[in-house]
Amino acid sequence: MARPRVHDEALAEALLDEATRIVGTEGPAALSLRRLTQAAGTSTSAIYSLYGSRDALLDAVYARAINSFALATTVEPTASPLADLLEMGILYRRWALENPQMYPMMFGKRPNDTPEAIRERTRSTVEPLLECVTRCIKGGLLKDAPPAIIVSQLWASVHGYVSLELDGILCHALPLSGAFPSEQDHYETLLRASVAMWRA
Repeated sequence: MARPRVHDEALAEALLDEATRIVGTEGPAALSLRRLTQAAGTSTSAIYSLYGSRDALLDAVYARAINSFALATTVEPTASPLADLLEMGILYRRWALENPQMYPMMFGKRPNDTPEAIRERTRSTVEPLLECVTRCIKGGLLKDAPPAIIVSQLWASVHGYVSLELDGILCHALPLSGAFPSEQDHYETLLRASVAMWRA
């Protein structure tokens, strides 16, 4: 008779859920095997059996984050690709604010990274944006420039803003007279201005 599987898919999912919770609320440094096994009610051998190592489990957490981000920021194409592009920008910030620990690490470079690994890891997050920008260009809504150039500048703008917002710098570092605008309004102004510079 075959021995029952002790370390099964249900346990793998439970470990991933707990690891995601820890990393998502406290960052990757807080993910220790002892803490994880205590929370999941299992042993370190289960982690090694199911994932191979702490780093491999952390990679699985990042992969889940990327999948979540891609799902949350991809919009169904409509007859107005420019509106789709702006909506993707709004959803980008929303996901980041809901996942503040995951966001800065998701696109960060990792030890022994290669250009090919980075490209493959971020493909699902970048390709929908490239496709949307391409639709805008073909529709005569944006300048006839290489889509990757437009995407890189739009991405840099929103990524920089969101990173500063998550760090709590925007509303504190600059001496302003009067009330600082809401981050939502401030962000949308930046987003629209970033797109406007590429309007045909």
